[in-house]
Amino acid sequence: MLIRFGLFGWLLGAGILAALLPFVWRRKRSLASLLFFSVFWVYLLAVVQFVIFPIAITSNPAGASFTPSINLVPFYFGSCFKNMPGLCAQGLLQNILLTIPFGFGLNFLLRVKPGNFLWLACAVGIGFELSQLVISLIFRSGFRAVDINDAILNATGVLLGFTLFRGFAIIYMKATERFRLKHKGLFADIYEVVTQPADR
Repeated sequence: MLIRFGLFGWLLGAGILAALLPFVWRRKRSLASLLFFSVFWVYLLAVVQFVIFPIAITSNPAGASFTPSINLVPFYFGSCFKNMPGLCAQGLLQNILLTIPFGFGLNFLLRVKPGNFLWLACAVGIGFELSQLVISLIFRSGFRAVDINDAILNATGVLLGFTLFRGFAIIYMKATERFRLKHKGLFADIYEVVTQPADR
């Protein structure tokens, strides 16, 4: 039996978002902050759908032994690239692309010191794999494999996202100076984000 994220998951996520937006508004009182938070929330829902779901419920007896599939050897892929090179390469790329928006978009919500992004990236990668391990143990299912390589790739994606944000900040600043753009409305909020001190 498979539990899927489905329409119910999206509706539940939308309901939680609607409940959180008033708190975001009280804190920032900016329509741009509501937009940034909403977009990032939708992204997180997509991540949950990809990382956690579907959840496989097996019919293993409660007393039966169960060992989750775990790989703790970095850069060890077994016979994956030998048997299914295209599929394995696609999986590696997907794990990186999954977290690039996290490293990019988080800057619009929180002030994170550049030096702390490495630890944050590691926490994201490990957190994803631990969540899959917990789900695997609770439902006694080997549907998801816990792999240190996935954690490394997810962390790499976060760092790439942060690097892209810094590049975006530089380009945005130069563009506004070159074309003498006025910082109003949404552009004022973007300007505040990209000009935040790097050591803050």
